[in-house]
Order: sequence, then structure tokens, then C-alpha cells
Amino acid sequence: MEGQIQVIWGWIVAVDLFAAGLSAGAFIISATAYFLGKDRYEPMTRIGAYIAPFPVIVGILCLIFDLERPHLFWRLFLTFQPNSVMSFGSWLLLFFSIFSLAHFYLWLPERFDYLRIVSAIRSNRFLSRFKGDNLANIRGLVAGFGIPISIGVGIYTGVLLGALTARPFWNNPMLPMLFLISAMMTGSAAICFVGCFVKGFRGMSRENVNTNKFMIHSIDFTLMVFSIIAVFLFILGLYVSPRSSVAAVHLIMGGEFTFLFWFFVVGIGILVPLSLEIYELIPHYIQQVELREHNPWISGLITTSVLVGGFAMRYIVIYAGQMARIITS
Repeated sequence: MEGQIQVIWGWIVAVDLFAAGLSAGAFIISATAYFLGKDRYEPMTRIGAYIAPFPVIVGILCLIFDLERPHLFWRLFLTFQPNSVMSFGSWLLLFFSIFSLAHFYLWLPERFDYLRIVSAIRSNRFLSRFKGDNLANIRGLVAGFGIPISIGVGIYTGVLLGALTARPFWNNPMLPMLFLISAMMTGSAAICFVGCFVKGFRGMSRENVNTNKFMIHSIDFTLMVFSIIAVFLFILGLYVSPRSSVAAVHLIMGGEFTFLFWFFVVGIGILVPLSLEIYELIPHYIQQVELREHNPWISGLITTSVLVGGFAMRYIVIYAGQMARIITS
């Protein structure tokens, strides 16, 4: 039986799906924070803008490298086929890369404003709109148009797998939603890792620290609760599906991926950070007092756990999905 299993998509595809989801999640959190409070949540917005473009670029390079003929990848952009999930996803990633780079550029500090290098460019009527009050308008336009594109990228990775009806583990209506929630969790975790652990709120007032810390922890807590629901519905969806899907779910319910799924995805990726988020938020919600003093090691543990769980989820889905057809035949 083992000799019949051919794994065509390996860990490189898992890296691509993880990186695309992380970038999409970082953009969604960053842009949403901008609209909720331009000044109050500026650190979250700026950090998310700095993160968003780069993981997806790494993921795209991994995907191109994994192609049988990587030098021909550009042919995907010679045409658009709306009925092809691969074609639609390729264009979606292209537009997301453009918007995330624009979002990144618009949040660079003034000293990195490359529009000032040449005086002729500085005097250009169109480019001068990047200055003054118009900067906020342009940031809002890029963030506003970028949010639905980012959501599309987060969902697309699940839709791509779900479109393969011959793979019962993937052919689950909850898979796109599971991927989207995981994308937002990893994006939020990346922002928290940089803002709470690496940067450590240096140069911020205590009020600003509490405001941003409360916001990011509340987002994380909410997403973790929804992720538990999504995991439950994903498994339930396999159990109530035809016989082949019921057999496929045993890969994570007693089969060879059971430990990896429940320990890394559910335990490390959801339950551990969820318990720490509850510990952080209890003083505010129960005792109606300020949040606990910032502990970078708790933030680091939360974010690392979420990132490990997010990658493990994609790794298991990729491998288990390719084995399900063999096991259920």
C-alpha cells in the first residue's frame, strides 16, 4: 500500500500556501487597523504593511521553483481563464503583490521617500499627490481595494485544493474558510511578533501600548475561537460526506496524521496561544482593569505557536489530501 502512494506536491507547496496566507492576513489586519483608527493603531498598520509583501514573494518563488518547467511560468499571464482556479489564482497573487508593495511604500518613513530624489519627479503634478493630506486618501484607497484582494488570496489556497474533487480530504466546503482564518491568525501573529516581541513598543506611551496590545490580543483571541469552530466543521463535513470522505478523515482521526494534527495544529497552534490570550485579557474583561504589564516572552510564545500551527496545518492538509484517494480506494 505504501509503495502506491505518490506525493506530487511536497513541502514546497506547503511553504507557498503558508507564505501567501501570512501575507494576506498581515494585509487584512493592517488595513483594518488603519480604518478602525488611523492614529490609534498606526503601529499595527505600519508593521503589517512592512510584513505583507515579502512572504508572498518568497511563496511565489517557491511555487515557480516547484514547476516542471519554471522558466515558462510567465505564460500564465498571457491569458485569463475565469473557469480555471489556477489562472484566477495567478492573477490574484499578481494583483495582491502590487497592492501589498504599494501599501508597504506608502507607510515608509519620510526619510525613505524616494519621490524626493529627483527634483523633476518632486514637481510632477501626479506624484505630488503623495504629499500632505492626499497621502491619507491614497493610503485609504490602497487599503480599501487591497482588503478584498487579500481575502481572495486567503480563500484561494483552500479553493484550489477543494476544486480537486478526486481528493476527498480536500473536497470540503469548510477548507477555504479554514485557510482564511488561519491566514488571518498567522498574519496577526507576525504583526504581534514584530510589534510585541522584537520591537517591544519602544518609543510608545503606556496608553498607546495598552491600546495596540489590547487590539491585537483581542483579534487573536477572536480568530482562535473561530478557528476551533472551523476545525470542528471541517471534520464534521468529512464525516457527513460520502464514504470516501469518511475514510479520508481517519487520516487525522486515528490514522498516521492524528498526532501531528492534534498536537501541532490544534494543541500548539490554537489551544496554547488561546490559553495565553485568555490569561492576558482576563484582567480587562473580568476585573475591569488595565492589561497586564507587557511580557515579550508571552507574546513571543503566542506568536511562535500560531505560526508553527499554521504551517503544520497546511503541511498536513497537503500530504493527507494526496494520500486520501489511495487509502479510500
